[in-house]
Amino acid sequence: MLSGCMLTPSAPPEWFLSIPKDTTSLYGNGIGGTLEISKQNAINDLASSIQVTIYSDTTLTQTQTDKTQSSELSQNIWLSLDTTELQNITLTHSDYKNSLYYTQVKIAKAPLSQSLQSKYHTLYTHLSPLKDTHCPFLSIKEKATLQRDLKELQALKHTIDTLTPNIPLPHLSPYENLLIKNTPLPKARLVFSGNGDTETINILRAEYAKFIQNTPSQDAPIIKNHITTRTHKENTEISLQVTMYDCLGNAIFHAQITASLNNKADTLTRLKAQLYKQLLAYSQDP
Repeated sequence: MLSGCMLTPSAPPEWFLSIPKDTTSLYGNGIGGTLEISKQNAINDLASSIQVTIYSDTTLTQTQTDKTQSSELSQNIWLSLDTTELQNITLTHSDYKNSLYYTQVKIAKAPLSQSLQSKYHTLYTHLSPLKDTHCPFLSIKEKATLQRDLKELQALKHTIDTLTPNIPLPHLSPYENLLIKNTPLPKARLVFSGNGDTETINILRAEYAKFIQNTPSQDAPIIKNHITTRTHKENTEISLQVTMYDCLGNAIFHAQITASLNNKADTLTRLKAQLYKQLLAYSQDP
């Protein structure tokens, strides 16, 4: 069937129909109305072939994990490749036939792996302050950063291991263990002062519960909350000053929030919404 297609006028070049058997490189083919389009399509095909290679290897090595873990790992690997610039791409073939341009490109596995290794080491160094503090408790921001960066590091490691097996990389276990200790949420000790009543404090506690696990441990980081409630005729004004500390006692975050509406219920609703936005923005700050 294939030979019959090759005899027709519309058949592509022979080299386009098969990928070279080369264990040191990865290849991609592309077709386009212009040479540039065919090159870009070949590069896209190359990126897809890398993803397929990594996905296939990961599938073999993840047979003992559940579907959720396997799916998440696959997505992380695709992400690490999508965000990596493909350098040192070589044009191996280019023909114009049947009013179309046919292009084949390749990339050597070793340079690609070296680029990923450099990215791995840079990201690993970025996490080192978390380990150097010897603090078992993470802040909201540190937990989010560790979780995000650790996922990318794990994906990079699997990619590097597939492209160039047996390359030594710094171990992720110290950070994986640190993340486990702060999962599902990092722990902190909420402290309230001022003239806030029980209702106000409970509403604020519930908002914090979306980001931290409140603990009575004296070793945990403290989040101080000073509440000031004022009544002006029919208006209720509630101000909240928030100061977060790490486990060494260093202030790492401060916010002042004020809400003032016609009744207390609406004021508390506005206040807790503003607190949520502040905490979310802090956790997502790179």
